Amino acid sequence: MRAWKLLLLCVVASAAGCLFGNRQVVLLPSHDRLVRDQLVIHSNFSLPRHHRLIDELVARRDDVVDRLRLPVSDEPIHVYLFESPDRFRQFMAQHYPEFPDRRAFFVESDTRLTVYAFWGDHIAEDLRHEVVHGYLHTMVPRLPLWIDEGLAEYFEVPRGEGGVNRPHLRLLTANDDTRWSPDITRLERLHMPGEMTQRDYAESWAWMHFLLDSTAERRDLLRNYLARLRMTGEAPPLSEVLRSVDPMAGEQLLAHLRSLEDRDGGQPPG
Repeated sequence: MRAWKLLLLCVVASAAGCLFGNRQVVLLPSHDRLVRDQLVIHSNFSLPRHHRLIDELVARRDDVVDRLRLPVSDEPIHVYLFESPDRFRQFMAQHYPEFPDRRAFFVESDTRLTVYAFWGDHIAEDLRHEVVHGYLHTMVPRLPLWIDEGLAEYFEVPRGEGGVNRPHLRLLTANDDTRWSPDITRLERLHMPGEMTQRDYAESWAWMHFLLDSTAERRDLLRNYLARLRMTGEAPPLSEVLRSVDPMAGEQLLAHLRSLEDRDGGQPPG
């Protein structure tokens, strides 16, 4: 409570920050506010109402709704865009010191859904990923971490790419000595983003792509699973549901990845 009171005092005192001791407190961007459907975008620089990236983020909600057969929500998602990576990192270090060093974050509290990012070379990818987290959390409560991340990795790629996250595809199909094999039950044991390696993100994406883009039956299985979570807030592990109808799912996933690799000529572009 004391920290929140301190922040409020800073907001009243200055729009740029305030000093306590010798440390400047970095405040949230607040000069410009743009509302597009669920998105409430805050920045200290002006964005046109129909900026093509914002248009894409708005359209991405329709993609999520259509692909997953989920209902649209009107719960606001607040997006704070910092003008520089330094200001972003200073803010995150002061307010979320336990977070790892990343370019963007989605944060859910009891009363607010928030995305933090800075305007840079990767802003489109970062916002697609984090805003999709926001959309998903307005539609499905208690979404398992690995499914949440797998879907965000699926929808972060540009529209028209069919959800193929090529860096992840390269990582999982590389001919090296790491001997990766699918293990959905291990993913289900992960509960914090800091526990996930890059390969965990890649495998989470692979399972989501496999379920959404291999057969209509698997797509319906995932849709029904998410619908159950949305309606009841609980469901058995997805591995159990999948195993009951597809006991060879791991082998089928590997075949699916090989087919994606062959489709891209064996050399997925970066």
